[in-house]
Amino acid sequence: MENAAQRLIVVEDDVTVARALSRTLARRGYSVAICRSCSAARALAQTFDFAVLDLELPDGNGIDLARDLMADGKVPSVLFFTGCSDPAMLARARRMAPVVMKVEGTSPVLAFLAALTSEHSDPPQSQTAAKAGSFRASSSSSLRRQRAR
Repeated sequence: MENAAQRLIVVEDDVTVARALSRTLARRGYSVAICRSCSAARALAQTFDFAVLDLELPDGNGIDLARDLMADGKVPSVLFFTGCSDPAMLARARRMAPVVMKVEGTSPVLAFLAALTSEHSDPPQSQTAAKAGSFRASSSSSLRRQRAR
């Protein structure tokens, strides 16, 4: 699928982060909608190809929001982009979807989306899960290498 066909929702309460991420994604050809809260995201009528969610939002958390958006058929899958430092919340999030820490920047987000959109059709769930697993492993390896420097 072409990036231009990919509609993404970014749910981020930090305006600066939301704008920067949105601009980066738009430059790569994605159509991006931004919401600053869980309630705003839930209120949207349209569907999206993917969601990038913060974990800590003013009116809830990204994990519960992800479950709701997927259950309502608004998005098929998500990635968490967060600065959260709560180990329990991070563990819960990692059981659901890939987690990219904001300190890593947008490159891991773009790499994950590129892996998903490189398929000519929507990948089956098992392929998405496999890609998420390999993404997590490569992201973790990259992070360990950066820390070792």
